[in-house]
Amino acid sequence: MNDEEFLRLTTLYLEDAIDACDLELLNRELANSPDRVRQFNDLRLLTGLIHEHGRAVESANAADLETHIPSETPGVDSAVVESSRDTASQFQFAQCAIAAVVLATAASLFLFLTWPDTDPGIPRVGGVPAIAILEYTSHARWRSEERVLGDGLGKGKLHLETGLARLDFLNGATVTLQGPAEFEILSSGKTVLTSGILTASIPESAVGFEVLTPAMDVVDLGTAFGVSVGGDGETDVCVFEGEVEVSLAEGKDTPQLVREGNAVRSTPKADSIVTVDYSTERYEDAWPVTSGVLQATGLMKFVSPGPNFVPGRYEDSERIVVFHERSQVLLRSDLKVNVTEPGQYIRVRRRNKQAIAAGQLIRSYLLQLNPIGEFTRGEIDGARVIGQITFDRPILGLIGGTTHLIKTDKLLGHPLGDYGDTRRGIEPTRPDDLPDSGRDNVTLSQDRRTLSLDLSASSAVDQIRVVVSEQP
Repeated sequence: MNDEEFLRLTTLYLEDAIDACDLELLNRELANSPDRVRQFNDLRLLTGLIHEHGRAVESANAADLETHIPSETPGVDSAVVESSRDTASQFQFAQCAIAAVVLATAASLFLFLTWPDTDPGIPRVGGVPAIAILEYTSHARWRSEERVLGDGLGKGKLHLETGLARLDFLNGATVTLQGPAEFEILSSGKTVLTSGILTASIPESAVGFEVLTPAMDVVDLGTAFGVSVGGDGETDVCVFEGEVEVSLAEGKDTPQLVREGNAVRSTPKADSIVTVDYSTERYEDAWPVTSGVLQATGLMKFVSPGPNFVPGRYEDSERIVVFHERSQVLLRSDLKVNVTEPGQYIRVRRRNKQAIAAGQLIRSYLLQLNPIGEFTRGEIDGARVIGQITFDRPILGLIGGTTHLIKTDKLLGHPLGDYGDTRRGIEPTRPDDLPDSGRDNVTLSQDRRTLSLDLSASSAVDQIRVVVSEQP
């Protein structure tokens, strides 16, 4: 969202003239940006000062006081006249002081909005603000200079020889490169992928983000997608969520829309873009990092959603599968969950009623163990799998009860998801359970970023929904 739109929405809010749609946009912007919160508070202060100033003028006009009390008024003591003049003079001074404060606040706010580059929290590259920040790497090796986490990145080329590297753009876009890759940043909204694999997640604040390749130009329309460029320039584009617009690199064709669950391909100097089978296999290493999963150890598998997103019918006896469900969800009311505090939980209890406060921006994941075949209710240890997953943001809560999972499917489940009607969740401890009975064990780390699971699925599908903060 640009400054002009933010000022428009804030003005509507302060004038009590904002509708529900605009209020949602404003809330989302505030929840996603501490800078916008400061700007919003400055505007509220400025408006309050202006209103106070206006009321003071209406209640008593200093000029009128002096004009209508002449120096020699019959029947009026001269001391009273002088006192009135003093009062008028003091009021004029106060009026000027308030006006000065208003002007100073307005000037400060104008500078803050139009020159955000002065923010000391923004890294600088060559004396100018960075466009992106190197947020995460895994076994990364660069061709030229060594790079470390937190490095600011400006315009220029990046050569990633091996490994993964996630770049968080200051406009909200997230891009993960998988080496070997040649990538160039042209601006905050335009990049070039000459070779290699890239996955991207683009929020509303960065819609229009472009990835140029030797064969195609890709323009985001609010989505998550993957781009793969081979050594000969052949380019594949796979849309995980939302939609993108693609056109030939030469720009001679009419741009075409590619929606989620679809993929296209083209080559340099080709005269067309062709549709190919949707497959996320080549993006399985980079996409989890882009979506917020930094590491998964043990027997865990990340599944990219697509046209056949059916968690309840996805069977795997040997691995806990991880489905990324929703991003950028603004909580309009408190969200009831089963777990909010760090610790170890044996069979997440359904009666645990805790809440994540309204107003927060969140994303959700579904972790599942659904063994192949059928197991009777009396069987235990039908399939036992242990794994650990680490997210890039704090975990706010866990949902493990069947009823609670169903209630939150609409808000937090994937839009294409078919969750079925089978029993699901992390079942509560039974009265006859022994400590070593093999019941599910869930541990939330003290820093709230790592979740450890020891699951034993039998008659029901083991599922747990993880609610993660979108805010740094």
